[in-house]
Amino acid sequence: MPAQPLSAPEREEIRAGIERCETDSVIAGRLGRHRATINAEINRNGGRARYTATAAQTRADSSRARPKATRFDADPVLAAHVTERLEAKDSPMTISIELARGTHGLVASLSHECIYQAIYAHGRRGLRAGLHEGLHRRRRCRKHRVFGPPAPKKSPLGLFNPISLRPSVALERGEVGHLEGDLIIGAANASALVTLFDRASRYLWLADLPDGYHADGTLAAVCEILDRSQTVTAASRPRHVDDHPGPTVD
Repeated sequence: MPAQPLSAPEREEIRAGIERCETDSVIAGRLGRHRATINAEINRNGGRARYTATAAQTRADSSRARPKATRFDADPVLAAHVTERLEAKDSPMTISIELARGTHGLVASLSHECIYQAIYAHGRRGLRAGLHEGLHRRRRCRKHRVFGPPAPKKSPLGLFNPISLRPSVALERGEVGHLEGDLIIGAANASALVTLFDRASRYLWLADLPDGYHADGTLAAVCEILDRSQTVTAASRPRHVDDHPGPTVD
């Protein structure tokens, strides 16, 4: 919510404080205002050397007069320049800085927020509609700011047990059979591998994804790894003397 504007008696008290060589903080404390409010009031009205309460009050009254033409409606040359720079894909911050420095031969005091407001007004504040397409994010409207703690994000996987809830025996690497899976994607997304890693034995299984790393292909690769691990386990079991020899696995 905007702060209450300074009144004429408060501006007279600011003038008196300047004559007493008081700091902005001292004046603000006596008026019950923030020191930044006092500093901005003094700077926008000529500084400490030229500040007068009557001139400051007159300026404030004229600034609040309604209806009031927007900055770009009142200055077509400035509007044309800002439009040209936006079409060249300059950011509003860059345009504001260059106008303050007179980089392109035009000097003006214009904040980037004023430019943003005119862009997202879509033709109602002196700039033509459609200039948002030259911005970096190309949003048609401003993203609403959310105050307060952010809402928890929903996982695309739905409900699942996070890794922090795994049993302590898996964390301590003291029992074989607790696996960790990962998906490794190559350069330019041209290749991918599925990995399964046993935490206790440090044994690693790999499977490639020649048809891409979509859900069905990843599931098929994990099933292949599990089938392969069962084959290795069966082949590594000790046989009895009367067992028939079976196939070996490298």
